[in-house]
Amino acid sequence: MTLYDAMQALQVEAGSYPEGVRIWMRVMAVSFFAGIVFVPWRREAIWVVLMAIATLALLVAGKILNPDLSRSLLGSAIHLVLWPLVLWLLWSPGARDRRRAQGGQPFWRNTYLGWLVWVTALVSISLVLDAWYLLSLAR
Repeated sequence: MTLYDAMQALQVEAGSYPEGVRIWMRVMAVSFFAGIVFVPWRREAIWVVLMAIATLALLVAGKILNPDLSRSLLGSAIHLVLWPLVLWLLWSPGARDRRRAQGGQPFWRNTYLGWLVWVTALVSISLVLDAWYLLSLAR
């Protein structure tokens, strides 16, 4: 399977999902890539943006390597391996210490913290849903 074929197959499958799932995926994508705004000042933002890029790249690579695997299965497996690591990078003691030490204007500091909490909630909810999905396949 070529890169183009893999991307097409992933898009077709995503297009077949219920509207609520497609909205959820768009909200996550916009939220994760919104971290680009904070990348110049906040190290953790780059981890979220890289997580989103790596997730997309691994989905495509997984589809190329095994075209029979569903996007749902690939995505859930990628999320459960990659995303907890990113959560740890976002909330490790060192990251919390850096956030406390960094100054800046209260508006931007609070905006960043709001974005960080929002992204953490999205990732956490997704991880629960992914684990539930994979457990349902195992039954």
